[in-house]
Amino acid sequence: MALTNTLLLALCANWPPSNITETTLLPPWKWISEHKAKFINSSEYQCELKNNFQIQYEILRGKRLKIATFPNSKPLSWVTREINGTLIGHGIAFEIVETLRQRYGFTYDVVVPTRETLLNENGSIIYMLVNGEVDMAAAFIPVLPGLDDIVKWGIDLTQFQYVVLMKRPIESATGSGLLAPFEMEVWFLILMSLIAVGPIIYGIMMLRHRLCGDESGIIYSIPTCIWFVYGALMKQGSSLNPETDSARLIFATWWIFIMILTSFYTANLTAFLTLSKFTLPIKKIDDIASNEYRWISSEGSAVEYIVKVDNDLKPLKQSMFDGNGQFMVINIDEIDTILKYISSGTLLLHDKNWLNFLMLRIERSITDDKERCRYVLTTDPYLTRSMSFVYPKHSILPPLFNPIMLSYMESGIVRHLQTKDLPEAVICPLNLGSKERQLRNSDLFTTYTVVVCGFSMAAAVFTLELLSTRTGWFVAADLTSRPHDSLHGDAVQCEIAVFGQPSKAMYPFSHRENINAASATHFAFRGSSSSTPSSFLLLDGKSSLRRFQY
Repeated sequence: MALTNTLLLALCANWPPSNITETTLLPPWKWISEHKAKFINSSEYQCELKNNFQIQYEILRGKRLKIATFPNSKPLSWVTREINGTLIGHGIAFEIVETLRQRYGFTYDVVVPTRETLLNENGSIIYMLVNGEVDMAAAFIPVLPGLDDIVKWGIDLTQFQYVVLMKRPIESATGSGLLAPFEMEVWFLILMSLIAVGPIIYGIMMLRHRLCGDESGIIYSIPTCIWFVYGALMKQGSSLNPETDSARLIFATWWIFIMILTSFYTANLTAFLTLSKFTLPIKKIDDIASNEYRWISSEGSAVEYIVKVDNDLKPLKQSMFDGNGQFMVINIDEIDTILKYISSGTLLLHDKNWLNFLMLRIERSITDDKERCRYVLTTDPYLTRSMSFVYPKHSILPPLFNPIMLSYMESGIVRHLQTKDLPEAVICPLNLGSKERQLRNSDLFTTYTVVVCGFSMAAAVFTLELLSTRTGWFVAADLTSRPHDSLHGDAVQCEIAVFGQPSKAMYPFSHRENINAASATHFAFRGSSSSTPSSFLLLDGKSSLRRFQY
């Protein structure tokens, strides 16, 4: 019996401590008073074994854990050293750790990795977890799929969006205001329609002429159809009068399309010139590599791991191989060093929460109002990752800590701790809105380009016309083989008998249309002597205006 009583005492610890107070947690066993025990069995101890809930609360009581963290990740986590050399953890991560300590009754020592990287390299925080040098990592570490086999992730506390901090450009990246209403794909399709609709109209009229014969009405040439399409786009009138219903429907359809298109363009152009909208040259991660921007990022961040190990940021990996990017230790307290890089045009890639605190410190350090908001954050994140604490692969801590940390996340406490020291308004927004939108010279750049290109093309065409007039691109015309025309045939033969066989020189850049008489032939003579060179004009129903020299 004595041996049994000793064994029960060792298993249940069924003896009340002498220092129980009101603030002390109740013991995980049930105490039976001495008076009550006399009626049960005066010679035996009575106890109840601990259940799982009680074991979870007591399993870490009195233990001393080793917790690793990043020393310079303000405001998430940072470390200070006491006079006696003890490391003290601070930040949002250790506010959560302090709650866990009070709940489970453990103590801890802070350990700092010798290398601030997420790679499994000697001295890194992942290396310490894998080799069992620490019991957990109390830091906001991005959940990276490549580490699932060697570490155990805790509950997702929050999500970080990675953006770019850059020097604010002087002008918007939208470019010229005249091209801003439509994207380049829309402009390309409009150009294609201008090129294609003219020949399509001509082809439909030719098809109807071949199927219906002479009753198909007037057939306008390809240059005339193309000029009609361009004139309609410029909202110019037209003297063309199609006689068939099919041609009229085609013309009307193009007019309706142009009316809708120009209405959209006018409305969007007015909105663009009225609103003070500012856009950045960087919208996605490919823009950094394609434009060969120089960039820096924090050593030990998710960007470094993904660039060096994963394939989600291939453009940055190629840019780093080209010598345009590097990873370095970035401390938020070293504002002058950071501004030195950004002012020179270098991009800083980091998570948005950290960059907001950096911009807040920068703006608070500026005294001249004219120098404010010289830097800006991109609006679209190029990377999003969940953040959590990390444990060794076979750790028993995640089942204990995850329920408490889940309540932190679901109640919004983590989000509140992240943003409690930030202003509610956006720090240096993209659109400052401090002055009205005024047209700049760059907004009219497209206008200047159109004028220069138009006059240049006109000069080139004029040069070709001049060369064709002086040198002559002539093709001989045998008018004697033309079918006999009772109205004009005798005049042609008489002209040939008097002046001889003419030679035809056609000038493709001098084109005249609107010949109402389908078979009319008109001669214009210059000079009355056969020895003096003269010319006449011949027009018929199947050919354009031609100039004959003889």
